[in-house]
Amino acid sequence: MTDPIPVGARVFHDGQIWARTLPNGTGKVILAEGPDLHGDYEYLVRTGPDFSRRPGPDNPETDERWWSSRHTQLAVGPDPI
Repeated sequence: MTDPIPVGARVFHDGQIWARTLPNGTGKVILAEGPDLHGDYEYLVRTGPDFSRRPGPDNPETDERWWSSRHTQLAVGPDPI
């Protein structure tokens, strides 16, 4: 990856194949670090505690997790929050 995803961007993790069609992804980048020696970035993402479900009132974006740029994709659509 050549450019980092900007802080504040909505994203989803490649492991969340079902999330590719969600207009606002499943998390929000709150910190980007890198690049490392291989050109990869690490993103601190605020997401729901249940990784396998869509964020919402019953799965609020309260957890913070590190995701590699190799598995983090930009979501399409405005930030709902």
